[in-house]
Amino acid sequence: MAVMNKSLQIHVVKQLLEKHGIDPQSIDIEAEIDSTLTLEENIKNLSKKLGIPLTKALEEIRMNKLEDDYIEQKNKELLEEYLRMNGLYDELEEIEEQDPSHDILEEMRIHGEQIDKLFSELVQKVDPLKYFSRLICPELQGEQWDKIREAILLSLVTNKDGRKRVRIHVLLHGQAGTGKTEMLLWLRDKLGAEFIGKHTSEVGLIGDARGKEFQYGALAEAHGNVLCIDELDKFKKDDLNGLLEAMEEGQYTVRKGRIKEKVKAEVRIIASANDIDKLPKALLDRFDFVFELKVPPRDKRAEASEKIVESFFSEDEEDKTELLREYLNWVRDFSPKPEGLDRMKELVKAYIKLTNANIDELSYRSLEMSILRIAYALAKLRKTNVTPEHVLKSIIMKDQTLSSEQIRYLTAIAKGLI
Repeated sequence: MAVMNKSLQIHVVKQLLEKHGIDPQSIDIEAEIDSTLTLEENIKNLSKKLGIPLTKALEEIRMNKLEDDYIEQKNKELLEEYLRMNGLYDELEEIEEQDPSHDILEEMRIHGEQIDKLFSELVQKVDPLKYFSRLICPELQGEQWDKIREAILLSLVTNKDGRKRVRIHVLLHGQAGTGKTEMLLWLRDKLGAEFIGKHTSEVGLIGDARGKEFQYGALAEAHGNVLCIDELDKFKKDDLNGLLEAMEEGQYTVRKGRIKEKVKAEVRIIASANDIDKLPKALLDRFDFVFELKVPPRDKRAEASEKIVESFFSEDEEDKTELLREYLNWVRDFSPKPEGLDRMKELVKAYIKLTNANIDELSYRSLEMSILRIAYALAKLRKTNVTPEHVLKSIIMKDQTLSSEQIRYLTAIAKGLI
């Protein structure tokens, strides 16, 4: 049996003493509790010393399920401590340092039923978009990665379509050596994403129909998961056509002789390319985010080098990744509903009228529908309904041409002030 955290044991003992009409302040509970013993063992020893049946009171507490409340309260404190210890919880006030060897993730595994409340309270105190995106491939440094990580986090949480596509796709492009492949491999190794490069599979994206039996490709293998595609611009036309279909519809068509078969491929695509000019415009249109990566200038690179060294030798990276995996599992099955639909309509309409972007070159799929998909994902991060504020945030993420004055005007509409 795992030994309960000492602070939690002290909390339970105080409740037991109060139940017997004893003032907890009259006893040095800190000195009486041995952190190497279980709660039952400590209470048994204290019962003998005080001559009162504390063990019986403990059973009554358990029968009333009050201990769960204590565990819930203390697990929250333990999670906060773990996050601070790993430099992840700067937004909270400082607390007294406890045993640094204490494994909060082990506590979360032991008391799994408490995770829902732990994360529910956490996302009310911090911005989950910035907070959890920082845990994605931390060894890649530079300001350009901040927005990329946020986009990838949004893609990770949009795992299943409803009546409309909600899956978010991300494309990274630019010269070799900028970290594109490193990001894709991290997603494969740490979060279990599927991965394919031009030279890593004989059957490609859609599969191989030349033999007696059809061999399914990476799209089918990644159904329900993230598919990382390296060097997308080097794949053949048939693969790209199947990818285009899967990105929008969650399935694609394969042909073998006169037979046509629909293959399920509800995937989220995170891809890299060196030259996007080689990709069909229709395919680019399916990506919600397209980022061009550049080698940072010398001074910026020097500034980032310290964090690169620190990240390389960090021993707690896996713990942080596990925290991210727990969070993604927590939001996985939640489906936000719209709230404030009329204001959303006015907001999107106003945005289309004032944006500086050349919307004549943007389809409804890549602009309006993408804005709504991103807003949906932003709401899912907190397990809340989709509001006009989420739509506003989505617009700002999509459109870097907006001026501060334009953003203030759209904010007023989102808040219902005009």
